[in-house]
Amino acid sequence: MTTFPGDSSGPLAGEVRLNPIAKLILLVSACIVALRLEEPLYALGFLGLVIFGHLLARVKPAILWRRTRGILIFSLILFASQILLVKNVVWEMRVANGALMSLRFLNIVLASHLFVSTTGAENLAYALMQAGLPYRYGFALLTTMRFVPYFRLEANTVLQAQVARGVEVDRPTPKAIWLMAKHTIIPVTVTSLSKVDSLAISMEGRCFGLHPDRTYRQRIPFYWWDWAVIGTGIAVAVASFHLI
Repeated sequence: MTTFPGDSSGPLAGEVRLNPIAKLILLVSACIVALRLEEPLYALGFLGLVIFGHLLARVKPAILWRRTRGILIFSLILFASQILLVKNVVWEMRVANGALMSLRFLNIVLASHLFVSTTGAENLAYALMQAGLPYRYGFALLTTMRFVPYFRLEANTVLQAQVARGVEVDRPTPKAIWLMAKHTIIPVTVTSLSKVDSLAISMEGRCFGLHPDRTYRQRIPFYWWDWAVIGTGIAVAVASFHLI
């Protein structure tokens, strides 16, 4: 049986009891609204709502900070570059444009982080398949999401092996970045192809794709609040084109 790092059939810690499709539509709506906002003050208020959503989902502030501090630093770089590099624009406009650009980036990334933090990969794939997506495509989606932590683990293992051999890949220099890419891509690719080959043999041994339909161990139903969230998300996204 092929397993992956972090593979679990249970819900995520703090997982919101909404249908994953409802949360996906809500994420798309949030991204549309974030892009439609034209005032930095409104974008800042929307950021407050996204952070409040993290608190409602019981995402610990320490975990949120650890995962997103690099994103916050990059947003500050966007803000500073807009102020320092843009010419022939008044100071106030550069500040407003820089704030709006960085806040849009933060809103989209943090909304996506909230979705990932509250939605299990299996539940999303199963919900899409039960809604009509062919299970072959759903399995491909699920496999892709499961391979991400596997690639991360393999890359970390290869880097530690290269450091043990004396290769300078643990320093923040251009040479170290080049050596990291040079001595990591091929080993990770080879081990990944080996894992893919094992997965393909396992699927073939289980006659994957033999039947047009499949059964599910767990049903992910739609409730009335799921439809309410979907309707609200679509209504807000459509209203943003007319009111903003």
